[in-house]
Amino acid sequence: MKIRSFIKNNKFFTIFSFAFFIWFVFLIILSIINDRTVIFYDALGQVDVSSEYSSNYPLLRYFIEPLYVIGYILEYEFTWMFLFLMFYPIVRGIYLYLKKKGRFNSDKYKFITHYITDIISFSFKILSLAILIVGIYILIGFSLQGYFFISRYFMVPIQLAIRIGMVLIAIKMVYSIIQLFYPKLRPKSTIKFLNRKLRNIPDKARRINREIVLYVGIGTLLLSSNILLISTPFPPHEIESIVPLEDDEFLLDFHVHTTYSDGWLTVEERIKWYIKQGISGAVFTDHDNLRGAKLAQRYVDDNGLDFKVLIGEEWTDNANDLHMNYYGILEEIVPLQSYTPGGPIAMNASDTITYVKANGGYITVNHYNYDPNPSGGYGVPYTLDQFRDWGVDGFEIVNGGSYGGKYQQIRDYCLSHNLTCMGGSDIHTNEDINTFIKLKLVDPTNFTIPNIFETLKNNTHQVIAINLNPEIIDFPGELNDMGFYVLESYFNYLFNLDTFQALSWMIWSGLIYIIFCFSYRKLKNVDLKQIKDKLANLKK
Repeated sequence: MKIRSFIKNNKFFTIFSFAFFIWFVFLIILSIINDRTVIFYDALGQVDVSSEYSSNYPLLRYFIEPLYVIGYILEYEFTWMFLFLMFYPIVRGIYLYLKKKGRFNSDKYKFITHYITDIISFSFKILSLAILIVGIYILIGFSLQGYFFISRYFMVPIQLAIRIGMVLIAIKMVYSIIQLFYPKLRPKSTIKFLNRKLRNIPDKARRINREIVLYVGIGTLLLSSNILLISTPFPPHEIESIVPLEDDEFLLDFHVHTTYSDGWLTVEERIKWYIKQGISGAVFTDHDNLRGAKLAQRYVDDNGLDFKVLIGEEWTDNANDLHMNYYGILEEIVPLQSYTPGGPIAMNASDTITYVKANGGYITVNHYNYDPNPSGGYGVPYTLDQFRDWGVDGFEIVNGGSYGGKYQQIRDYCLSHNLTCMGGSDIHTNEDINTFIKLKLVDPTNFTIPNIFETLKNNTHQVIAINLNPEIIDFPGELNDMGFYVLESYFNYLFNLDTFQALSWMIWSGLIYIIFCFSYRKLKNVDLKQIKDKLANLKK
């Protein structure tokens, strides 16, 4: 009878505890039956080379595994927000209906939810203001310099504004929790507001305004948390060659981004990220500028790091969805859409290729659209034949770990026309590296762009795509476009956990449950009448 009475009087606690128990058992089962599998695939040689490499996690990674994974799954395109926009009104509507039917109407519940609503309202104000300020900054910059400004200067203000906003929200949360148990800290004006909130039922206009604030406030809070997670330099995995690299062998990445364009890690963080993963060197290819690459080279030289930095730029024509990396030229070139008076030279695609080649540089096409061209052949807006005739050096056959579909056809085209098969991670966030090239140089002391490309054009290198979570569940593309990719990615991740990853989730889940139990007990024992009396006395 006591157990039945406890369950009846503590339904929420019971439901949460039961869910936690099921989740914990599920993790235990996964830790027993799972075996983490990482596939290394050479897209150029079309062979699985998993026996040549291993992916290992440093000890620190296991301590923060859930935080990293959430950021990795949410990514930086933010289309998961469609799920929030669709399902929040449904969940909120069910809640309001139940509340109207007499659920969730106790004074204690109203008192507690007031604090939560207050924090969300504060988040709405702070983050909306931050987004507005950054939005105005970007709008002014775009009106003055167009895409040239967007490619170069928008990332740092966004990260700075979000970080300041989240720090203020964290302070507010801590202060609100303290106020919950020590109401003397609350200013008198706020005491009056709280008492009025507890007594009065808001009118229709106030309720509508409150719902808008909650909707936007929760959305901006989730979005800002996503930004923090993908821009935090968590410990990445470590790539190890089963057979140690020779002095003339290098693991290289030819396509990456930093905060000098639309990347979420700084140049310094990106270099450390590479070194921790065992990568020998990289070409820094920020959109329409060389600033990140030059700073990376200076940072490595100043600190004497054992890491090779090569200068590159991703020439980015957003109007035509055309991206090309050029190397070996210390001059910024932008597409015509990014022309700005006094800025870098602006050229169309064919002129850019001609200019780069005439000045001793090299240029390749990134993640190209292989759809049929209306005028014949394949490739949009220009065919692969046109790029070949203009003098392009090669095409990416792996981008961001992807190597199937169109990349297979592009690979075949490159091999048939003596073009270089390239690969690049194209990583913007803090996720583990998913692509690299293993290159063997005849003269390893000559680590220059010309020597590297003279070797690459032989297509004897490896272009490695890393599949960190082999697909077990595959949702239709339409669902993924609506944000369901987060569920697909998470399920595939869960079914590829190793024992220590599962243990990390158990520990984090256990800590959350302990905090929940403590908070529930504390709030359950709150004497609402006593707090109201204290507030009333302070009011006097």
